Amino acid sequence: MAKTRDRLKLWRDSSLPGGMDVLHASCFDYRYPAHSHDEFVIAAFVRGAQRHRIARYQGIAEPGTLMIIPPGEVHTGEAVECDLGWDYCAFYPTAQFMNALAAESLPGAGTLDFGRDLLRQNTGLAYGFLQASLVAAQSQDPLERHCAIYDALGAIIARYGQRTGRSLKAASRPADIRKAQAFLAEEFHGHLSIDEVASAVGISQYHLMRSFRAATGLSVHQFLTQIRLNHAKTLLAKGVSAAQTATSVGFYDQSHLINQFRRYFGVTPKQYATTSR
Repeated sequence: MAKTRDRLKLWRDSSLPGGMDVLHASCFDYRYPAHSHDEFVIAAFVRGAQRHRIARYQGIAEPGTLMIIPPGEVHTGEAVECDLGWDYCAFYPTAQFMNALAAESLPGAGTLDFGRDLLRQNTGLAYGFLQASLVAAQSQDPLERHCAIYDALGAIIARYGQRTGRSLKAASRPADIRKAQAFLAEEFHGHLSIDEVASAVGISQYHLMRSFRAATGLSVHQFLTQIRLNHAKTLLAKGVSAAQTATSVGFYDQSHLINQFRRYFGVTPKQYATTSR
C-alpha cells in the first residue's frame, strides 16, 4: 500500500455523556467528501490552511481559527496547498450535551445557537481548545479529561453561544424528507432500494432523490451511509469486530466497511477501535 503523509487519529471517549469522538489530524492529500454529523463539530486549526464548503458557504480556516458546525450541516474539507496541508483537532459533542452546558452558563431559554458565523478567529480560545484535546488524548485520568473538555467547550459557548427559541434545523425540513430520514434510520441494516424508500414515504423516486438532496445537501445513499457509519462507530468502540459490525449495520462485507470508514473519517475501523476508550 502506498505511503501517505496524512496522519489522523479518531477515537471515542465513552466516559463522557453520550460518548464523544475526538480527532487529531495532520492532512495533506486527504479530502473530506461532503458529509454531515448528528453532533456538533467544534474544531481548532493550528497549522497550514484548510479550504472548505459548509452548506452554501466557502471559506479558509487558518491557524488560530475556531470552526463551529451545528448538527446536520453538510461540509467538506481539503488543503489549500497539498505541500503545506493543515493540522487541526476537533470534538464532536452531542446537541444534548452542549445544550446542558449552555443551560448552566447562558441566560435565556431554548436551544443553543452559535449564529451564522461558522468560523471565528480567536487564537487564545483555539490554543486552549488544542490543549484540552491533548489532555483528552494523553491523560489516563477520566476526571482530568472531563474537566479539560468541559472547560474548553464551556469557554466557546460562553463567548459565542446564545440560547434561542428557534427549533432545530431538521424540524424545518419538509414532512416527506423527515419521513424518509426516519425510515432510513429505522431500516439502515437492510439492503434498501430507492423504490422501497420512496414507497415508504409515498412519493415518486425522482421527487424523493431531488427533494432529499435539496433539503439535506446529501443523496439518499450518502445519508444512509452516514447512518451506518455512525452505528458502526458505536459498535467498534464497544469492542465488536469489524466483520460483525459490517454485517450488523448493513454493509456488504468488512472490506466495504473499511473503504467507507476510511473515506469519511480518514482512519480504519481497527485504528478507531484500538484508540477508543
